[in-house]
Amino acid sequence: MNQNSPRTVIIGASSGFGAALAEHLAAADHRVLAGSRRERPSTTSLRHVRLDVSCAQSVSDFAQAADAHLGGQLDGLVFCASDSGAVARAWEVNTEDAARLLDISLLGFVRIVNAFVPTMKNSGRGSIVCVGSQAARTCLGLLSVYGAAKAGLEHYTRCLAHELHGTGVRANVIGIAAETDLAQTHRAAKAELRGRPSTHPPLPPVADNLPLARWLLSDDAAHITGQTIEARLP
Repeated sequence: MNQNSPRTVIIGASSGFGAALAEHLAAADHRVLAGSRRERPSTTSLRHVRLDVSCAQSVSDFAQAADAHLGGQLDGLVFCASDSGAVARAWEVNTEDAARLLDISLLGFVRIVNAFVPTMKNSGRGSIVCVGSQAARTCLGLLSVYGAAKAGLEHYTRCLAHELHGTGVRANVIGIAAETDLAQTHRAAKAELRGRPSTHPPLPPVADNLPLARWLLSDDAAHITGQTIEARLP
């Protein structure tokens, strides 16, 4: 790692896509600060800090840690945080579970944007990537609140990209198709509710989704903003 190494923050990196991307970028000479509810061991190029995106103070503390670790510079910001709750029939959703999911998946991103976009604007460059979902645009059984949260996240990101036009900062959404802890939890919850296993083709490994995120973070994608790029399902 050298002084010109890209400086990247990844939110929601305790497991799944976020954890894999953090390790992938660190191995590719990024200086990475990863935040998640479950703290993980740190290395020279990859530092993990506990973060609760539903808590304004936690986000503020994390932003200060990022400023110190990354020297006040930020080239890339990736938001993967989500919650596995509120899996239910739309008319039976527990409102507290729904509020928590929305607080993490949507409002959590708003808090992160408030904390980090000013730094990116001041530098006149940077790439924001958030993980969306096919559920934002397709009715997936028992995932009405998850889909609503992702739909809000995707629309907010498009608005963000529009309002950042001309600043050098861009924002895009990727929809991944991968075997993650969240996918497994959703399948298990659906099976319990339905009383039978959920049929679904095997999902690709997480690693198959990493090159797209890395490309969107790079200067090679400097002309791409306000887009949603969805991985093809198997």
